[in-house]
Amino acid sequence: MFILIIVFVSFAFFTQSLLGFGGGLICIPLLSLFMPVKDAASMVMIYQLSMGILIFSTYKDIQWQPLLKIFPAMIVGVVVGIFMLNSLDGDVLRGILAGYIALHLARKHTSFDPLGRLIKWGDVHLAGFFGGLLNAMIGGGAPAFIIYLKDHVVESSAFRASMIAVLMVSNVPRAFGVVGTGMLSWDLFLTGMYAFPFFLCAVYGGHKMHGRIAQDRFFRAVDVLLVFSAVMLIIKVML
Repeated sequence: MFILIIVFVSFAFFTQSLLGFGGGLICIPLLSLFMPVKDAASMVMIYQLSMGILIFSTYKDIQWQPLLKIFPAMIVGVVVGIFMLNSLDGDVLRGILAGYIALHLARKHTSFDPLGRLIKWGDVHLAGFFGGLLNAMIGGGAPAFIIYLKDHVVESSAFRASMIAVLMVSNVPRAFGVVGTGMLSWDLFLTGMYAFPFFLCAVYGGHKMHGRIAQDRFFRAVDVLLVFSAVMLIIKVML
């Protein structure tokens, strides 16, 4: 289990450091194949919150104006997401994870994008709410934030920096939630710490490789991994 955590966390957060998002979306579904979703989401929160260290090297590029508009609804979404994570059955959460991955991939590769249309209709308020909700519940709020920010932040470095900032801010109330509800136990925290040195190396590597890796090929590899994790989650629910 420790080896799996190290491998999944390292790859997922190398990806997030490289692209600005994707850590939770990759890591939590894979870990949920081997441990309860609540435990996976709570433990991965440690790394997602720690990704905020990148803000020290990207803060000059952050576009704060659109972010300040998204924060109020985002905090409400985080509170609702923590409640759902703590209340829903594990198989229900795995089903939500698999469905969310399917919607994410459909949005990228087809014209089927109900979440995107809903967020565009609701603009900043629904983008903030769904981003906070999904980030707190399944660690995958980035696509909701992306839909909003891509229309307000054009330059790639500013977009990456703004994504790092909004995810960091959303993870602060999330951290209080998982600790306050007892979902992040001391034993689970210590388990997560085994992978932390590898996480830091992965974050450093992704930050240094930003702009040097052919991102289209990397995206394809990530999509294949997401398809695999979604299929395995469905199989686990059905068994």
